[in-house]
Formats: sequence, C-alpha cells, structure tokens
Amino acid sequence: MIDISLDEFSNKVKESFKKDNPYLTDKEVNKYFESDEVKKTISDSYKSNMKRYETGKITFKVFTIGCVASVAFCLTYMYE
Repeated sequence: MIDISLDEFSNKVKESFKKDNPYLTDKEVNKYFESDEVKKTISDSYKSNMKRYETGKITFKVFTIGCVASVAFCLTYMYE
C-alpha cells in the first residue's frame, strides 16, 4: 500500500485549487490556505478518505486525484 502524508495531500489540494483559480495570486492562495477553516477542511477530508483507502474502498489514484480535486472544488466555493 502506497502512503501519502497530510502535507503531501494538502500540497496537491493547493496545486489543484491554484489551477482552478488562476486569477488569484500566490499570496492570496497562501493566505487562504493558512486559515483554520481550510486546514480543517483538508484535514477532515484526508482522514476520512485515508480510512476509505486503507480499507480498500477507494484506490490510491482516486485518493490522490479524485479526492484532491473534490476538496479543491469545495474550497473554491468556500472562498470569499
């Protein structure tokens, strides 16, 4: 089983978020990702999806691509 850390997951979410929001500067993205709300959203998703991955309910590809994109999409709608 391949492993991915919360930091790696968070970085992938950030990359996906930046692709979805090209009008935001790096400074704006970094500030947003430092917020408690974003950190909690990413952490909760990571924990939930890691359990699904570890029990074989989702593949590594789904975890690192689909779940990442899902969180990034959610964060786009949460952005103010």
